[in-house]
Amino acid sequence: MNQYKVSRLSDGKKNDGLIKKNKKKTGQVLTAGRIILLTFLSLIFLFFLAINIFLYVYKPAPKPVDFLINHPDYIDEFPVATGEDGEEMPVHQDMSKNWNSDCYTFLILAMNDYEGTTDVMMLAMFNVKENKLSILNIPRDTYINMGNYKGLINGVYSKGRVNARNNGIPREDTPTEGLKYLCAIIKYTFGVDIQYYALMNIEGFTVLVDKVGGVDYDVPFRMKYTDPYQNLYIDLQPGLQPLNGDKAAQLLRFRHGDDGYPGYGRTINGVFYPSEDIGRIQTQQRFIAALMKKMLGKLSINTINGLFEVGANYMTTNISLADAGWFATKLSSVKLENIRTHTVPNQWISSIGKLEIYKEETMEIINKYYNPYKKDIPESNFNIYDKDLGSLPKPEINIDGETMNNLTH
Repeated sequence: MNQYKVSRLSDGKKNDGLIKKNKKKTGQVLTAGRIILLTFLSLIFLFFLAINIFLYVYKPAPKPVDFLINHPDYIDEFPVATGEDGEEMPVHQDMSKNWNSDCYTFLILAMNDYEGTTDVMMLAMFNVKENKLSILNIPRDTYINMGNYKGLINGVYSKGRVNARNNGIPREDTPTEGLKYLCAIIKYTFGVDIQYYALMNIEGFTVLVDKVGGVDYDVPFRMKYTDPYQNLYIDLQPGLQPLNGDKAAQLLRFRHGDDGYPGYGRTINGVFYPSEDIGRIQTQQRFIAALMKKMLGKLSINTINGLFEVGANYMTTNISLADAGWFATKLSSVKLENIRTHTVPNQWISSIGKLEIYKEETMEIINKYYNPYKKDIPESNFNIYDKDLGSLPKPEINIDGETMNNLTH
């Protein structure tokens, strides 16, 4: 019995040792697991903290573009003191102290490399608090008459580049100076300070459309146009169809057709365009609505990468990477019914070859949907040339424009 007891005692000690060793090993495993788990949870916490800081703490500074070039001769271009025939222009009120910090303004441009003109021009205002975006299309043929510039608005950017180059600005910096000059013209015409600008060439647009996988679009009529001089070939059949980047560019660049096709001149299959430019703007609005619907409905990694690729390689802009990410995140929560689009109310005067703007209605539209200030923009801040419109019958003008969801129907 003693031997049995000793034997049990001896076995018990050995077993106790094994148990202690096992406990020690088990403790080590649990400790390592806890460290991994805590590290993982910490990373998740930091990730969501960073997102919340980015979305709710970080905020782009509401600072308008400084359009006065730092050169003694170039500064004389603005402010504009005289208009046509030397007449005095109204003195602009400084509205910057009344800026609404929830509002951001953008000038979005697309350029045909062949002509060097900004043929697509849009003024946008994004109210991040109300989740509302307004996009105002400015016709390329809009006539501007100021003390230092007389001509079509789509030539302002080019004129600004020439001014900068003539005043000693390095050639590589002239695109930025041309954009600042255009921001100044927009401010002095429409009364709105511009914070951000983005100029994209047609190649960048085709890349963007391809990155989102193309867009299904109902081409309204036969589009056939040939211009070997600028290497422009447009050939689209009517009807609903998938458009890749190249075909989308053809759609947006079409103004009138080759001789002998229904798209020749201003009457297209019974559809009358008030002017080639206005007809093209209407098509651009509908296509952009379809593009945004697809982008917002399925914001994939490929789409995001495509946006950054276009921004890096095909765009001149003052929007930083951080600001771009912040705006993209905010925009993803905006519903199509809260994206509103307008065209500046205008009329083409064929007798003098000018497209002039209706000032009263334009002021109403801008103050209602594009005003980034806490009070109305005064009439003195609008320098709109409308001297030849008085004798003409005024068309019906839609102050409220169209929402993107209506344009996609």
